[in-house]
Amino acid sequence: MLLVISPCQATGINVKREATTSKGGMRMPSATQIAADYDDGVITVDVSRYIGTVQLYVYDANNTVVGYAVDTISGSGTVTMNIGDTPQGTYRLCIVLDNATYSGDFSI
Repeated sequence: MLLVISPCQATGINVKREATTSKGGMRMPSATQIAADYDDGVITVDVSRYIGTVQLYVYDANNTVVGYAVDTISGSGTVTMNIGDTPQGTYRLCIVLDNATYSGDFSI
C-alpha cells in the first residue's frame, strides 16, 4: 500500500487598504494586519491588531454579492467563508472593518 500526500497550497489574495481622505494633516498608517487566502472553496482572512467587527463580501464580475460572512475579532483571529459552489471566474474580496476597508481580486 502506497500513501502519497500532496500538499495543498492556498492561493494568497493580495488585499490592499482602500484610500481614505482626511481633512488636513497626514493620515497615519493602520497598525491592523490583514492576510487573505483562497483554497478549495474556502476564503480565510487572518486579522491581527484589531478589535471589532469584520465583514467579508465576495463580488462577481457583475458586482453582485455571491458570498458574505461576519465575525467579531478581539486582538487577532480568523474569519472563514465557504464559497465552494461558486463557478470559475474572477472575483473581488472586500474586507470591511470598523475603521477601514481592504479589497483584492482573486480567481477560481
